[in-house]
Amino acid sequence: MEKLFKIYVYEEGEPPKFHNGPCRSIYSTEGWFIVEIEKGNFYMTKDPDQALVFFLPFSVVMMVQHLYVLGALEYHAIGRAVVDYIDIVARRHPFWNRSLGTDHLMLSCMTG
Repeated sequence: MEKLFKIYVYEEGEPPKFHNGPCRSIYSTEGWFIVEIEKGNFYMTKDPDQALVFFLPFSVVMMVQHLYVLGALEYHAIGRAVVDYIDIVARRHPFWNRSLGTDHLMLSCMTG
């Protein structure tokens, strides 16, 4: 499987909202996945032509911490950040456009 399943990680975005995530909370799966995949220890490729899927390395938890204002009626900043990020990826990389993003993934830990 390691020979077939390769993940390409986009390099756009700066921590903490991108390429970072919590590693010591109930949301730690999101953070640990980002950490481990960016170490390149499993399934990662730097060659997008080898990739089966493409990872969008943003942390919903970190976006909530940095963009959401508690008690505010306006909570669309997170959605705008994601849309802006995808717009950048789509403009800069042909890999998004070859499938309109259907081979792309993100990770978000939810509790409920």
